Amino acid sequence: MLVSLALFISCEDKPAIEEDKFVRIYAELVSVPDSVSVDSTQFSLYRKKVFEEFNLSEEQYISTIKFYNKDPKRWEEFFKKVVKHIEATDDSSSNLP
Repeated sequence: MLVSLALFISCEDKPAIEEDKFVRIYAELVSVPDSVSVDSTQFSLYRKKVFEEFNLSEEQYISTIKFYNKDPKRWEEFFKKVVKHIEATDDSSSNLP
């Protein structure tokens, strides 16, 4: 029982999805094409496809969101990383011939 409690508490100290991977996933979801983002059904399908590509479940994603919700400063740092990732991705794709 005590071991279970210790494992539960230690799991609460880190997100279900490693941060670098979560940055890429989140960036992918906020960069969704306009044709998909206006249609909730299409967005749900797109989101499911992204989850499959990154081999993660809806539960892992929600758990990670909850982890970040516990501390707004985590979100600040996280969003900075998402913006950098998107800028880097846009820069590399704009350099294509």
